[in-house]
Amino acid sequence: MILIRKLAGVKKMYSTNRREFKEVSIRVPWGHVAGKWWEPYDERPILGVHGWQDNCNSFARLIPMLNKNVGFLAIDLPGHGLSSRLPKGMKYHFTNYLIAIRSLVKYFDWPKTSLMGHSLGGLICYSYSMLYPESIDMLLCLEGTKPIIRDNPIEYRAKNIDAFLKNNSYVDSTEEPPSYDFEDMEKMLAAQNNKSVSLDYASILLERNFAPSKIHPGKYYFTRDPRLRTNASMPFSQDELIKSAHHMKIPLFIIKAEASPYWERKEYFFEVLDILKKTSVDCDFHFVPGTHHLHLNQPENIADLMVNFIRRHNVEDRSKGGITDAIFNLDNVQK
Repeated sequence: MILIRKLAGVKKMYSTNRREFKEVSIRVPWGHVAGKWWEPYDERPILGVHGWQDNCNSFARLIPMLNKNVGFLAIDLPGHGLSSRLPKGMKYHFTNYLIAIRSLVKYFDWPKTSLMGHSLGGLICYSYSMLYPESIDMLLCLEGTKPIIRDNPIEYRAKNIDAFLKNNSYVDSTEEPPSYDFEDMEKMLAAQNNKSVSLDYASILLERNFAPSKIHPGKYYFTRDPRLRTNASMPFSQDELIKSAHHMKIPLFIIKAEASPYWERKEYFFEVLDILKKTSVDCDFHFVPGTHHLHLNQPENIADLMVNFIRRHNVEDRSKGGITDAIFNLDNVQK
């Protein structure tokens, strides 16, 4: 069943699996990180990190189906959703996202960290776990695990620099971005990533990624930072990832959607996965029917698998690092 509600005259569709959450805004050196914290609030949560150009609503249909005794804090990455953009002139490098995660860990003073990531968020969470393995108690990767290896890294980086300069010029522009009918925005989003997002649920992602046009009444524009169109370069080689995989002992849950591409040579993924199956105390890998956004389109396909994994490894103390009064001030949140 689907619950339909309206926000700014736009229909939103969510799962009827109800679970209370609070909007939060966490201070970081470059501004704030916004997100949603699903109950319980008084203990350390699982930190959810979304994919490229998505936002924390990516998990809005999945989290209500997961373990009710564990909280979930899903964030908007810098430049995404309602989080602060990076300062003008800066590129969204992969390392910036790792710094964002580390900043939150330091802010809450978590003795251990539980991570859940989708797509780029999965790559971020996996990379963070490589850097700080002793601090991680569990890692869940949905359609994104090891960092992607490019076969033409020099050419790729050169194109990225030019793309950044082009998109950075839009940040300084005083002109309003192009505006569209909301239905057209839904179709545009659903067409991305090989039609990965179901048109039925595109509005969920758009809720934190649009604003009404001041020039064209009844139309809207995308609010994410245009610099995000430049892909975030990943600072690892396949040799480094192989070497690191031999030391990844943490419990690791991995979902691969059957109708989704690998985004790199297929053998690169399985070369690392084969090592993780031997080194992790529990490498729980599954092929599941669905597209790249299966956690949004068909969360019921993976919810039970995730519930069982979390139940097995929810053994570390969660009493420290719950929600604080300081993160409810949303006055600084701007689209």
